[in-house]
Amino acid sequence: MKLFLLLFSFLFTINLSAEVFSINLENDVVDGKDKHYTNGTSFMYLSNKDTNDLDKYDNKLFEYLTSIPTLTNDTKHQSIGLTYSQLAFTPDDLERRDKIVKDVPYAGVITLDFSLFKWNEKLFHNYMLTLGMVGPSTKTAQFQKAYHNITGNTKPKGWDNQLKDNFLYNFAYSFGYKNFENKFDYGKMDLTSNARIDIGNYNRAVMISSMIRYGDNYPNNFNTLGRLIGSNSDKLLNIDEKRNDNFAWSISYGLGYTYTDYFYINDYDKSYELEKIKDTFTQLISVDTFFDAFILSFNFKTSKFIFTNENSTRENWGGVSLSYIF
Repeated sequence: MKLFLLLFSFLFTINLSAEVFSINLENDVVDGKDKHYTNGTSFMYLSNKDTNDLDKYDNKLFEYLTSIPTLTNDTKHQSIGLTYSQLAFTPDDLERRDKIVKDVPYAGVITLDFSLFKWNEKLFHNYMLTLGMVGPSTKTAQFQKAYHNITGNTKPKGWDNQLKDNFLYNFAYSFGYKNFENKFDYGKMDLTSNARIDIGNYNRAVMISSMIRYGDNYPNNFNTLGRLIGSNSDKLLNIDEKRNDNFAWSISYGLGYTYTDYFYINDYDKSYELEKIKDTFTQLISVDTFFDAFILSFNFKTSKFIFTNENSTRENWGGVSLSYIF
């Protein structure tokens, strides 16, 4: 945790002018159960889009980031993102105090994502470095117990068996592209596709997805499905685009496929005798509302996990986020 605080302090000493700050909450309460990936809380920050202007930002870090190449040479803007997340994982039966073999272990995860976006109005490249911790030091057990005491949900009794402390690291690259945009007499529509690859000791996976959106007066940001688990900083790109102050809205549907080679929570401790996750098919429905400098979003995500033994399970999450444009 001290490392994360030092990194936050460093970011805000280089005189960035923030564009967007967002709070995101995700929970499986829509299933009426607490199991597996059960809740997530994230705080996201995205800088303005001109951090590649070295005349304005005389900083060695920005100079280095601006020199990083992309697969295409037509990017115009550069943004820097920072996301802090806390995620909780539990087995299906919260009443048992013993270690439950053949079910997901208790695990708390905290991560800090450093994102570098290079983009124009049509496409983006995102390089993401993730540093994190799993285990008791994340204090996820105390957080979930306190939350369940307040809400009156079943008290999770098996946190003494949670995965032990370990350091997590990951690198991800994602590419997004707006395949289609069209305006109508009332409203407009767009389709955005996204491909992502993750490598590290936390998650090794490949994901492809597309999102179609219809609404009115919404900004031309990048409306992607994001990643399988966790917050989606892609949607903050270009969200500050100049528009009138009238109320804006949109509704979206997304479909994605993920091939997972390794996921720490499921695969690290072999004593749980869990089958490896092979394929995951994800659907997402989201509703976004825009008014003045605020964005309020709601989403429902459902994922079907298929394992190497061909068994499958479907899990659902509901999410809400509030964003503010500085």
